[in-house]
Amino acid sequence: MTFRRRLVQAAVALAKPAAASRGSVATTAAAIQHATNSAACTGLPRAQFPWAKVSLGFAAAGLMTVAEPPSAGCTSTAVKADGQAAAPPLPAVKPQDGSVSHKVVFVLGGPGSGKGTQSARLVEEFGLVHLSAGDLLRAHMKSGSPEGQMVADMIKDGKIVPSHVTISLLQQAMDNSGKHKFLIDGFPRNEENRSSFESQTGIQPELVLFFDCPEEVMERRLLGRNEGRTDDNMETIRKRFKVFIESSLPVIQHYEALGKVARINADRSADDIYKEVRRLVVEL
Repeated sequence: MTFRRRLVQAAVALAKPAAASRGSVATTAAAIQHATNSAACTGLPRAQFPWAKVSLGFAAAGLMTVAEPPSAGCTSTAVKADGQAAAPPLPAVKPQDGSVSHKVVFVLGGPGSGKGTQSARLVEEFGLVHLSAGDLLRAHMKSGSPEGQMVADMIKDGKIVPSHVTISLLQQAMDNSGKHKFLIDGFPRNEENRSSFESQTGIQPELVLFFDCPEEVMERRLLGRNEGRTDDNMETIRKRFKVFIESSLPVIQHYEALGKVARINADRSADDIYKEVRRLVVEL
């Protein structure tokens, strides 16, 4: 005998002795109310219960009609079209975006230490994407935007621009490149740059190439390259040296503690430097 039929029979049995008194009808009504509530709590479609709205036949006595009860408070189970209880829904799963994580090598060193020259050779041989934070910032300051003008003023004064500006430019360049292996030249320049880059992009460098070069050698190189850069003058060069020593060396020390830094003697010929750099990149 089905559960539904037992509920109906119980309601009818209670109804028979109830014809003589209003109190009995109330009892009967309560019984049917309970049966209906029980049915609702089983999660079965209400259309399957013809007694979902039952008239007790006592209209002459002014007695009540039991209407379909609300199912509030019931813990219901979803039911398929065939009457079988369906499995509870699974929790939502965050979709995978299928993106490929970027692999990054930071290329650090004072201004004029040869970072750009060595990066260009790595790009040519290994097809890595070279992103110069300085080049991106210079392109940005030529855009004519207020933020670009701010960058221009700060670079002219030998200052470090806000992290969010540089990180946004780097992230956009990486995402738009169609590749996932990068040399990031001249960034991060301080501890705040480093922590912001890691938290914003979720990227830790595979390797940090640090081009260690005496100040007098870097100064001579900068003054001799004559590329028309506003920051290649004696006063600004010395400001940049001071900023690098005070701000960038802590970044190098941080990554040295993690065993990720390769210190390269940059006071040599470009070919000699590249032999060492190439070996390090091949080993990645």
